Amino acid sequence: MDLVRWERPAPIDLWEAFDGLRGEMDRALDPFKSPDIAGLLDRPTAPAIDIVETEEEYFVVADLPGVEKRDLEVSVAGSLLTIKGEKKVDQDSGKIAAELKDGVLAVRIAKREDAKTMLIEVAVQ
Repeated sequence: MDLVRWERPAPIDLWEAFDGLRGEMDRALDPFKSPDIAGLLDRPTAPAIDIVETEEEYFVVADLPGVEKRDLEVSVAGSLLTIKGEKKVDQDSGKIAAELKDGVLAVRIAKREDAKTMLIEVAVQ
């Protein structure tokens, strides 16, 4: 019996090729993710939403972690449901710096001291 090297089938279209490339890049760069920013860029810009249609109604469930009730607005105009929310970030408003270089905007916002991660020593008895 001969061993035959497996080769990935050719992608059906260009977008499928890009999806495969993104997956390979994610796997290759995964070990270099910093714990502070891990997951920051792989989140969608919209929250996860489930919509269930029954004979009587539509039931919408949106995952909005960190959004307070006072920062949430839900409205209906005709057949358009709009959900707006704002997540407050623990930051020191006195320590914000922004820089625009070659068309790329970089913004640094310092965390408040009480929002920073603290190391707590565990005593062994």
